[in-house]
Amino acid sequence: MREMFILLISALVGTSVMAEPRFYEKQYKSFTVWLDCKENGAVLFRYDLDQDTGSVSRSGSFKVDTTVPASCQPSSGRSYRTATVDPSTGTWDRGHLVPANHMDHSEVAMKETFFVTNILPQQSTFNQAQGAWSRTEVISECYRDVSKLTVWGGVVWGSDASNDFFVDTHELRTPDFWWKVIFRHDTKAYVAWLFPNHKSATSSNADNYLISLNDLKAEIEVVPDFGKLEGSAMAGQTPSPWPVTKSGHQLTCEGQTTSEG
Repeated sequence: MREMFILLISALVGTSVMAEPRFYEKQYKSFTVWLDCKENGAVLFRYDLDQDTGSVSRSGSFKVDTTVPASCQPSSGRSYRTATVDPSTGTWDRGHLVPANHMDHSEVAMKETFFVTNILPQQSTFNQAQGAWSRTEVISECYRDVSKLTVWGGVVWGSDASNDFFVDTHELRTPDFWWKVIFRHDTKAYVAWLFPNHKSATSSNADNYLISLNDLKAEIEVVPDFGKLEGSAMAGQTPSPWPVTKSGHQLTCEGQTTSEG
């Protein structure tokens, strides 16, 4: 049933049919997001990374993308730091699915990461420098100078209503989980994580959330085509961590040193 569901997504995304399709594909300059029009937010993203030659400064304003149906994206780019949040959960950020820093080769691509089609509520600790999601971005930033990478990721909406603080203010639920897969083209190896959208998911324990591709596919609601990983022996094995040493803004992995940012 899951495989059939994936094929139906491929058939319906971006097409004109009598019934409004649930999923909407939006191709930006350097990344793609798939929006869940039932949930008013992105559920899946994909992009490629080559060696970092970009130097565009981080810039952009959080706003609605007027080229995308309003029913398929959050209703506002306003902050998630609202009075509707339970203080015991900490604060919540406008979390990027595709990070702005990975699009610093182009002013257009950079600004497109700030559309709310690429933004969802993310617990602040999980999102920021001390968080596990930030750690995945550091790993991508380092290993892109070792090999070309393909990155997939997305969210699982889940059924935990206790964190749905933004239904009235932004017309969307808070995803309960975020996931990411990074594939390197030289060795055909991958790393994958499934994280709770919670302050417990930190940079120091990110490897606790490593998961095999096959197990991940059983957990996520919308499964992309993972290309060469599909059906490989590695897909059934929990991947090993991809180590990165960080000193200030210097990142080192596999003997290569690069600058973060």
